[in-house]
Amino acid sequence: MILFDFIINNEHPSLPGHFPNNPIVPGAIIIEKVIQKLSELETPKEVTTLLAIKFIKPILPNQKVAILYKNISPTLLSFECSIDGKVSVLGRLSTR
Repeated sequence: MILFDFIINNEHPSLPGHFPNNPIVPGAIIIEKVIQKLSELETPKEVTTLLAIKFIKPILPNQKVAILYKNISPTLLSFECSIDGKVSVLGRLSTR
């Protein structure tokens, strides 16, 4: 298991247009962070395919999001993004 966290602050340029007066972090920004954190590993992994993604609960600006990765095989990972132990996003991706 590999664990990272991130926060998208309320100054992020994608937020003003993503539901004005009630901003949520766009899914593309969340997935960008999931992929970016894999490149920060001691042995970086490159994502080749997003196999499945399920958005369960919105992520709001300034929330601390934990990403948990689990190896399914040498080239397949599952991940979950959670806030205070409650899952917001689930997914699987292939890597090399």
